[in-house]
Amino acid sequence: MLPATTSKSFLTALTLIYFSLVFVMASFGLVVLYLNFSGGVSAEVDEEFKTMLRYILLAALPIGLGAGYFLFKQLIGSPDSSTTLREKLFKYQNALLIRSAFFEIPGLLGAVCALITMDNSFLLFTGIAIVMFFLFRPTVYSITTDLNLSQTDRLILENPQSPLI
Repeated sequence: MLPATTSKSFLTALTLIYFSLVFVMASFGLVVLYLNFSGGVSAEVDEEFKTMLRYILLAALPIGLGAGYFLFKQLIGSPDSSTTLREKLFKYQNALLIRSAFFEIPGLLGAVCALITMDNSFLLFTGIAIVMFFLFRPTVYSITTDLNLSQTDRLILENPQSPLI
């Protein structure tokens, strides 16, 4: 029989998954920055193509962030009072991963554009995506607010040793 999931183990797993996505995006951005400064990848790209990529990113950033945010809100919806805390949290985890994917798309696209064009200004989009990840990180407060948890559920979530029921 599996041991009961505690609030601490759930929050730790959620945080590790969430920040591993940030780590991958930041690492890729740093590799691109290194390659651009060292001249490791050299490609001739005309200004018209750079401008087109910039417009694509200018559209992709708000679309990705907006779609991720609104889809997240749609997926968690308004939780039913008969739903257990465990079910609510796993629903939250799924919605969070989908939101993270939408946040990550413009960040990774910015790094790819920086690699293709050797123009480090595209990494600004990666930086914005990383900042958004930190602003929307899962905390006990944000989980409580997003799921509109009762005081009892919040106390269970705040106590690290409480089993999720």
